[in-house]
Amino acid sequence: MTGFRFFTTLLLLTMIAMVAAPSGAQTPSPEGQTFTFPWPPDWVARGKYQKMVLRGITGFNPGQWDVHACGTLPDCLMPASPQFNGLVYHNPVNPDEIVCDLCESWTVSRDGRIYTFRLRQAQWHDGQPVTPEDIKFSLDRIVEPGAIRVRTGVLRSFYEHQSAQVVDDKTIKVPIKFASPLFLENLASEYMKMYPRHVAQKLSPEDAQKPGKLIGSGPWKLKEFKPNISIEYVRNTNYFKKGLPYFEGMTFTIVRDYNRRLAAMQVGQAHTTEGPTIGSYGNEDPLRMQRETKGRVRAIYIPEAVQTYLVFHMNKPPFQDPRVRRAVFLAVDRHELVKIVRCVDTFGCYGSVGTFLPNKGGKSVESPEDLAQAKGWRQPKDADLAEAKTLMATAGYAHGFKAMLNLNNVPLVVRSGEVLAEQLRKNLGIDLTLEPVDRATTVDRIIRGTHHASLDSSGVIILDPADYLNQHFLVIGGQKNPDSWRHPRLADIAQAQAKELEPLKRLRLFKEAVEILRGGESHVVPLSWGSSGGMMDYRLQNFHVPGSEQIVKHFEHIWWDPEAPLPRN
Repeated sequence: MTGFRFFTTLLLLTMIAMVAAPSGAQTPSPEGQTFTFPWPPDWVARGKYQKMVLRGITGFNPGQWDVHACGTLPDCLMPASPQFNGLVYHNPVNPDEIVCDLCESWTVSRDGRIYTFRLRQAQWHDGQPVTPEDIKFSLDRIVEPGAIRVRTGVLRSFYEHQSAQVVDDKTIKVPIKFASPLFLENLASEYMKMYPRHVAQKLSPEDAQKPGKLIGSGPWKLKEFKPNISIEYVRNTNYFKKGLPYFEGMTFTIVRDYNRRLAAMQVGQAHTTEGPTIGSYGNEDPLRMQRETKGRVRAIYIPEAVQTYLVFHMNKPPFQDPRVRRAVFLAVDRHELVKIVRCVDTFGCYGSVGTFLPNKGGKSVESPEDLAQAKGWRQPKDADLAEAKTLMATAGYAHGFKAMLNLNNVPLVVRSGEVLAEQLRKNLGIDLTLEPVDRATTVDRIIRGTHHASLDSSGVIILDPADYLNQHFLVIGGQKNPDSWRHPRLADIAQAQAKELEPLKRLRLFKEAVEILRGGESHVVPLSWGSSGGMMDYRLQNFHVPGSEQIVKHFEHIWWDPEAPLPRN
């Protein structure tokens, strides 16, 4: 092996080891490096099973149940995730680490291009064993050519359809197209769930989105979904992770009214909000609730976890014209929007100006210093507004136009829409009519392109700038890119950064992508970053705040301790 190849291999295996949890035993071998995760970890014995039903509250009516295809957290991932397992997942007690879920170990080849997974003894909810054939089927289903895969489509960058090989009744080899630690990062996404082949292969895409059609191997079985009323689960008594979960059942009551949900937490009708963190509570209310209940309700926050952004529907005038899209991109005052929507005098700010890519994973692609000079962000706005008005006039809209804005009826989103509408009316003469609806309807409208534009939000999945590059610009079609906007160089950059092991070279690729997007002609206008927030009764133990609201959504590790001391407020 040459010195360069040896260094590259050593660097790759070191990076993979950093992604994997130190709790996993690492064993070098001629084939590469093996990471083993025996069950149970130490924390399981500390848990306290209670013959009670965990009571949660949610503001969302599930509209989709197939996590391979869907793109939304509140009305798809959160209700579906507790039923399923991934091949790997984020360690619930140390969410920055990736550990085995259905697997008990994985081996990475010396060149980093083959992962060999050894499975645990697990069963599907119908009693059938989880097999390597099921894993192969699930991976192939995720990357199925032509299928809409909003938040799982990124796996196509790494895994070739039908390339996995079943070795024996417990082992599967998964080759990837190039060596990259991002393969495990993406495979650990909550959307990359494993399905039973004998069930899922019989379902049409439409049937798979219906409640109860797909089954999993997870800690909870779906008992009943009552639209607009509740989602009920029962404990999987045959769960392969012995000792889990710690409750007899779990019920989430659906309450659309935001203030009623706050009241339910305040009086103790609910033990936890959905998720338990979500952008809906990314404001001062959880902290206010913690103070008012003297610590009985605990506030939870993940900073800069959710982006709010504008989506142009290019299937109809006027946003089929790139000049109009750029004019709006320039005219938005993101600083003003954040100050009005995400800052409260008593509690401070719960957000920052929006950027195209998240500054996550220790990588700052769009720094405050950079934004201070960038068109669309720089202050004062005079030069940007002058250019925006010229673009509107050239496009034939010197006096503006009327348009319909699709958005969710969550108060924070509605307030963002109101501020945006006032800015565009004042700056460009655009008369936006807001039409707020529930989340499921909002998503349906986005996919069908029923309005001129949509106000949407999206949570970070993996803690890396590549996350949004993949979500919004690599995946074609679906909720994040409904009119299939493309830029030829962006696809090349997305592939190149995934292969690049040198951090500075990756950063340069991200900055190149940002420069393309700052042209303002894409379908996305970033508005703000906000916190993901939530509330939880202090007696709920063993919840560790993750870096993303999109992970640790299965409620398998949380227990109730009636003797827990009331924390100091």
